[in-house]
Amino acid sequence: MLRSPFLFLVLPTFLILASSCRSEKAIDEQLPLSPSPEDIEAREDSLEMAVAYTLQEQITLMVTPDVETKAVLAGELDDAADDPAVWVNAADPARSIVIGSNKRGGIATYDLEGKELAYYPVGKINNVDVIYQVKIGDERVDLVGGSNRSDQSIDLFKMDPGSGELRDISADPFRMDSTLMDDVYGFCFYQSPKNQAAYVMINAKNGHFQQYLITSAENGLAGLKLVREIQFDSQVEGMVADNQYGHLYIGEEGRGVWKMDAEPDGSLERKLVPMSGEDNENIAFDVEGITLFERDSSGYLIVSSQGNFSYAVFDRLGDNSYLFSFKIMASETVDGVEETDGIQAISLGLGPNFPHGVFVAQDGFNHDGDTLSPQNFKLVRWEKIEALQE
Repeated sequence: MLRSPFLFLVLPTFLILASSCRSEKAIDEQLPLSPSPEDIEAREDSLEMAVAYTLQEQITLMVTPDVETKAVLAGELDDAADDPAVWVNAADPARSIVIGSNKRGGIATYDLEGKELAYYPVGKINNVDVIYQVKIGDERVDLVGGSNRSDQSIDLFKMDPGSGELRDISADPFRMDSTLMDDVYGFCFYQSPKNQAAYVMINAKNGHFQQYLITSAENGLAGLKLVREIQFDSQVEGMVADNQYGHLYIGEEGRGVWKMDAEPDGSLERKLVPMSGEDNENIAFDVEGITLFERDSSGYLIVSSQGNFSYAVFDRLGDNSYLFSFKIMASETVDGVEETDGIQAISLGLGPNFPHGVFVAQDGFNHDGDTLSPQNFKLVRWEKIEALQE
């Protein structure tokens, strides 16, 4: 059920024919003969897809997905699904919830069998994340948050552990200064190992990064206080914070993954993770989603390599040495994964279906047989990925 590259290889021929038809019409109507921006973009995309499939063949390690979520609310060709997160249900891990952003208009939640539980039409949510037991007022709550491109804001929600419902907990609309943040993009939470203070990290397409302290407001609602700003050289997006070691990882799409201090008063020094860019033959830009698989004091840093439909795995510790790359290919029941944006890894057992944890990846080209469907998210049992090192 893997999507065939044939569609993308024939697109240029189709576009030439279509362009010819338009040219005749243009002569009749005295219109310009140059191709439309849509034609140019489609032609470029088809060539990029062919290259990406060729590069993916060089990745030899592979796993197959076990579950796929319901497709997001969007058109078949819309770039809609983006970033997944997983809320772990401490009382009943098998009832944990996958949270997926829909940058066409909201947030969807799914159970571990891929069934959609709810959809929240709150705006064009790009990236999402989860943080646990944050003190807001007199209680500790689990928060879900995201970057909202509809109004250039930060959205915060309280997870109801009983119903699994999301409830807005923002005291005020947290809108960004558009003169600094040119289109909000990446988003993650961080909880300091020093004092358990909780933070929001957000960045924008122009490379600007901001860090906010989560505060308590009146009536059990949350506020935000700006505590740090950094400017990167080019577009950034994917981020993940290591709450145990106090590190922040930020993907700069044309460079690789930067590692820096996550504390608001920490060092501003940034180090590029070795082999996280195109000096690694198994990575092809863009670098997109970033996640951590945290197992006690060890684990892995995982990065989605969008240019060859694969995932690069690094050591969580030390200098984050590169370990291996893998791809997600079709099983008998679930199609493979291409052009991933966001990813999420969970090391905790989530019931009988995911006893050793789960890896979730956004699928940029979701197929049901030969039919292209709106995008969705694929779930892989972690033990399949762990076995790749044996």
